Amino acid sequence: ARSGNMKFAIQTFECVRSVLTNHSEMVRTSTEPVASQARLDVVTTLAQLGFVDAAVSTASTFLTDPKQKAKRKELDEEVADICKTFRSKLSVACRSSPHFQLEHMGHLLPRPPPKTKDPRISTFTPDEWQRRLLDAVDDRASVLVCAPTSSGKTFISHYCMDKVMGDAKNKDGVVVFVAPTKALINQIAAQVYGAFHSAFGIYTDAYRHRALTCRILITVPECFESLLMSPANATWAQKIRYVILDEIHCISSREEGSLWEHILHLLPCPFIALSATVGRPESFVKWLQGIKDAQKSDEEAAGGGGAGTRQER
Repeated sequence: ARSGNMKFAIQTFECVRSVLTNHSEMVRTSTEPVASQARLDVVTTLAQLGFVDAAVSTASTFLTDPKQKAKRKELDEEVADICKTFRSKLSVACRSSPHFQLEHMGHLLPRPPPKTKDPRISTFTPDEWQRRLLDAVDDRASVLVCAPTSSGKTFISHYCMDKVMGDAKNKDGVVVFVAPTKALINQIAAQVYGAFHSAFGIYTDAYRHRALTCRILITVPECFESLLMSPANATWAQKIRYVILDEIHCISSREEGSLWEHILHLLPCPFIALSATVGRPESFVKWLQGIKDAQKSDEEAAGGGGAGTRQER
């Protein structure tokens, strides 16, 4: 609300949802006094929160039977009066009811499971956006993935690793996973070891293990840049099939931004950029596409080819 206390607003919205979900038939169709009061309470609450449009649209689902025309007219008059009287009394700091629910009530929103299974994934049924990510990796395209934490970004990293590891045409192909901190490096290393065992290596300023002989290298930006910049590693760099850039929004930081940008310009292959907090992703994709276009021109001049940058949200 205006006081900054969103907890009360969220709890209030949860109560409205509970009434409409658990007592749907009674609230929407009954002409009993208790039902009439419940309808007015729902509309009043939404209007007080500042969601007048939601109050009106919700009220439109009540008493829809033609036989209830008189009650419907009476309700419309009461709703109009409520919206005029209570408009924005609390007014949560949000643009609309849908925005409020997406930002603060995601855990309550219905999320039906995907209907279509994908033969590429056996452990779960991917959503449509996740299937598009699989397609991007299959096409060796670069992609920016903007999704909240714990929403399913990790699986595409493992799919990419598994894809490169199983490529019979490039049996020495390498995947590089770049993360900005040592804490993340340790976390990712544990996950990769659990899935791929001895195939991985680590390279940080404090520890180096099979950096140039592994199939999956987990490293920090500084060390990866040094590997790409060294002429002695040119043959190794040609083996890189994919690079996964975790927390790509770090490119906007004053301290590390130029380092991440330099890595993007040096990449000899497609990349997957992951982030939960990229601002203006459309503009960022356009900028990334400019880098890929420049690389594509260089590759075509050298007789190779390239792919564009996609965005998944």
